[in-house]
Amino acid sequence: MLLFYINGSYIKYDMKANLSFSYRCVSLFFKFIFKILYRGKIYGEDNIPANGAFILASNHVSYLDPPIIAIHCRRQPIFSFARSTLFKRGIGWFFRQLNMIAVDREKGNDVQSIKRILNILSAGYPILMFPEGTRSVTGIPQRAKKGIGLFVERSSVPVVPVRIFGTFKALPKGKRFLNLKPRLSIVYGKTLYPSDFVACHSEKDPLQAISDRVMQAICQIQPKK
Repeated sequence: MLLFYINGSYIKYDMKANLSFSYRCVSLFFKFIFKILYRGKIYGEDNIPANGAFILASNHVSYLDPPIIAIHCRRQPIFSFARSTLFKRGIGWFFRQLNMIAVDREKGNDVQSIKRILNILSAGYPILMFPEGTRSVTGIPQRAKKGIGLFVERSSVPVVPVRIFGTFKALPKGKRFLNLKPRLSIVYGKTLYPSDFVACHSEKDPLQAISDRVMQAICQIQPKK
């Protein structure tokens, strides 16, 4: 049992307890989608740290990305983001059961969300981030926002680059129905450590340089045949 600050107050957090019934049901649903409907494969899981906090940084091309990547990460529970407006539509409780954190995109500096995320990392838990900030409409990786650079700089935790393939064809932005033809895969790249970002500190905009370094690592990941 651990006590730490999240969602505006101090709470007791039990790793097993937080894998709620809702979380387990959703996990089964997306495991069925990934493994059965799309014959999904996972590569490079040995790059995931066995313990301690880390940032899992991924490309983002589809609504399928967050749940599929989070649920298939071998380190559980893992936290992730969702825009705050989604929490105001009657399903906020459901999202919280899935370890999702509300982030206000309209605020240039959402201090509360930043504190929550840093507290989660300092408590030793992994968190999934999408450096691009939003889904790519072309399937081509976009330049990273400097937000992930802020968390890398302040937390000093390892960053695991990961790239998901196939979800752009399965459910791209603007589409409402699944295309079952593509095959999906999740490929983890080599872990980045604080020492890998030392050169970024001498750049004109260090946070953007760190974000760019993370995005570069994601883009270097190639699909496995």
